[in-house]
Amino acid sequence: MRWVTLLWLALCCWSAQSETVRVGILMHVMAGPNSDDGSLRTALEEAQSFDPAFIVVNGLKSGTEPCRDSLVRRRKALLEAVDLPIFLSMAGSDWLSCRDRRGRPSDIVWLNLLRDQLYGSNNWNGSKQIELKRQSAIPAFRSYAENTRWLWQNILFATLHQPAENNHYVAAAGSNSEFEDRLTANRYWLTRLVAEAESSRAKAVVIMTDGEALSSNTRSGRERDGFLEMRRALKNLAARLNVPVLVVQGSRQPADGMVQRTGRLFYGGLPAGVSLLEVDIDAEAPFLLSTVTRPMTGSAPP
Repeated sequence: MRWVTLLWLALCCWSAQSETVRVGILMHVMAGPNSDDGSLRTALEEAQSFDPAFIVVNGLKSGTEPCRDSLVRRRKALLEAVDLPIFLSMAGSDWLSCRDRRGRPSDIVWLNLLRDQLYGSNNWNGSKQIELKRQSAIPAFRSYAENTRWLWQNILFATLHQPAENNHYVAAAGSNSEFEDRLTANRYWLTRLVAEAESSRAKAVVIMTDGEALSSNTRSGRERDGFLEMRRALKNLAARLNVPVLVVQGSRQPADGMVQRTGRLFYGGLPAGVSLLEVDIDAEAPFLLSTVTRPMTGSAPP
């Protein structure tokens, strides 16, 4: 009977070990000046070749591409054609530079159109295979469909809308309502992530965002730091949870990709291209970020 007992113990130990979760991340793959739909298609194929559980796409267009419905429909169709679950992370390049036919800023109008076209339905993206929750389900924040969360292998994943550059902080008086309203929504979203992580007994939290909220580089001069409040909020989130928290953010730094750590808070910036995130909650270093490919024409997103 001893061998039966040993076998039972071995099986228990094996089942208690976590499985490494692999996530493909497309970070501004449209950043290059010659990028087109083929660039996104190639990046999706590259990400799929590493057999991830799902793919997160940060940025569907570059800041220099036109803001047109036809472009969004084409890019969305490419995502729909992928068998793996796809999740979107809103990027500043998707909407900040948009203008109308007269050349007037139309960033807020375009942002609302994107929310409707890309996030208005749960029938095409990752929620077909993985249950997806949106902040827009909360009546007070029904406009913020781009803030999403999902649970996979006891890991809570989430997107947080913080666009580069500088979180869309506008210095002009009376012109900063979008920033202020989104700041309120994002703060509340982080409190919901804490509650979800605790109720689901998540072993780790991974947050995908566009702007560099957590960076060693500090702004100088008179320019106001648009990430100041959210940096504090992210640090508070990690302090409240007894599990490791990783913030994956976009970056202009070519040497980024290394995961840095402050207590239970981990963060790493990814350059434009295809990267792989590996999460092993039992490892001493639970998060590993590695860049697989970069755009051949690669320039940092404007």
